[in-house]
Amino acid sequence: MSRLEKFDVNGIKGVIHHGGDAFIVCCHGLYSSKESRKFVEMAQRAAEYGIGCVRFDFRGCGESEGEFSYKPEERLSDLEEVMKWLMKKYSNASYTLFGSSLGGMVSIKYASKHEVNALVTIATPYEFEIAGYRASVAGDVERCSHILIMHGLEDELVPKEHAEMIFTKAREPKKIIFFKTDHRFSDDGERSKAIDEALKWIKKFLE
Repeated sequence: MSRLEKFDVNGIKGVIHHGGDAFIVCCHGLYSSKESRKFVEMAQRAAEYGIGCVRFDFRGCGESEGEFSYKPEERLSDLEEVMKWLMKKYSNASYTLFGSSLGGMVSIKYASKHEVNALVTIATPYEFEIAGYRASVAGDVERCSHILIMHGLEDELVPKEHAEMIFTKAREPKKIIFFKTDHRFSDDGERSKAIDEALKWIKKFLE
């Protein structure tokens, strides 16, 4: 079992599963949290690969303080704070991102500005609009590579065309995989397959 370390970065709260000299940083979706089944399972399975995992709550979500925001740019600042803290504390480690839904957009925006070894998105929209506010990864994803895009064919919130658009615009190396499940990847078997694929992709770029 990996060693657990809780952290608080300016009110952003999370947990580190120590498993090696590399970390997968998980970014949750709009109304989700670090307790997402995908992330808990990822942390457990990553340890088998000798990889650590970081789960945290964006501001206003889960245990974190602050005001809730649906804007990717504001959540990006949370991720940047966490990554800056991690890289200072564990300066010799390698870092990859695993983003779900809105967390995938945030991960893309981060990877377009900062170096990461690999990036995995799951059920991630290319763009969305809420109350007149429009968000998009246009202009960001074109600067991303080493990206694996995973999407459910039965996604009731984000059509698969969003995944195809992200894949088309991303740089090589890149890969896209579809699964027979919904937006939350609630099918246990398909979720397990997706985590396997994510870990294989990440491991390849850590070697």
